[in-house]
Amino acid sequence: MLDRKAIIRSASYSILLSLLLALSGCDSSSTGPGKGDVSLSAQLQNLVVSYKIPGAVGIVVNDSSVVDIQAFGVRRSGADEKVTQEDLFHLGSIGKSMTATMIAKLVDDGVLSWESKPADFIPDLADSIDPGYNDITLVDLLRHRAGTPADDDLPYVPTFTGTLRQQRVQGARWVLTKPPAVSPGTFHYSNAGYVIAAAMAEAATGQDWRELMDLLLFDPLGIDAFYGWPTEHGPDQPSGHEPAGYGYQPVEPSIEPQNIRFIEPAGFISMSISDLAEFMELHVDASRGNPRLLTQAAFDVLHTPVGDYGCGLAIVNTSDGTLYWHDGSNDYFFAVMYMLPDRNVGVAIAVNAGGEKAERQTQVAATAVLKSLID
Repeated sequence: MLDRKAIIRSASYSILLSLLLALSGCDSSSTGPGKGDVSLSAQLQNLVVSYKIPGAVGIVVNDSSVVDIQAFGVRRSGADEKVTQEDLFHLGSIGKSMTATMIAKLVDDGVLSWESKPADFIPDLADSIDPGYNDITLVDLLRHRAGTPADDDLPYVPTFTGTLRQQRVQGARWVLTKPPAVSPGTFHYSNAGYVIAAAMAEAATGQDWRELMDLLLFDPLGIDAFYGWPTEHGPDQPSGHEPAGYGYQPVEPSIEPQNIRFIEPAGFISMSISDLAEFMELHVDASRGNPRLLTQAAFDVLHTPVGDYGCGLAIVNTSDGTLYWHDGSNDYFFAVMYMLPDRNVGVAIAVNAGGEKAERQTQVAATAVLKSLID
């Protein structure tokens, strides 16, 4: 099986239960950090002080502005450099919502359609695609309903060659010439599906996924995204950490196998928490009937779930309105974002640590902040 540390993943959906209970009015303060003080600042401090997470950043936004932004802790355990509001944090699978938004722009522009099929764009696939995938579409891939395999379904990933774009084509063929992991139409969380969707976008435009992300999404929003680990951008950025005893120890990007870099459309993006807020505001604004960058019709597709998942976003109904959310981890960083447009609020927290405890407590902290804003 794949090494768990070699994948991009989203934290377990079981964590969603506690979030829904909190939003429905149950008291989460008895189990969450920062008892009695649910401000963003207090929640970040408790993540660092009480749970020994090296560093944490967080932000609260509405549809047009930043309401609060905070940073606490250090960039690297055992060092003195403080985390800042502009530091880069790895976002993991939150990047799926960004890839889906870029692809929606291509649909708006008529380059792709939601009903486009992989064999229509990926060279030499039409004659070799497994019949089980004949009817899957672009929107199925983005909703995790194409039947493509999860990481745990794959006994190994071959080492593909050439540029990352060429590797994505090879990876798409490798997946799609084998039978589906589950029946298409069934929800099955799949990084592979986002690789295939990106390969379709690259084939349709003749441009690399990174170029498309910058041109169609990040540059128009004024976002300075980085593709990789923060410390690959520079040594003065936060390190990733893994659990060690009662705390966390730093790890280097070299721990991540190079042969999986081609799956970056599923979540290899790092950015500052303020830049993440720009992306969140885009979606909050559109959900309140004020679309930017994309047409309202495109946002409607992104925001229409089948089950509880839209395109790169988990979407659930709560007593306070429709909640759009996602989290992500590469096992050494963790981030979560919640958007509740009906209450005109969004919350995001990112930490430079991975593992079950860090993920759980970050989720609880973000939930506590969100709940305090809507009570």
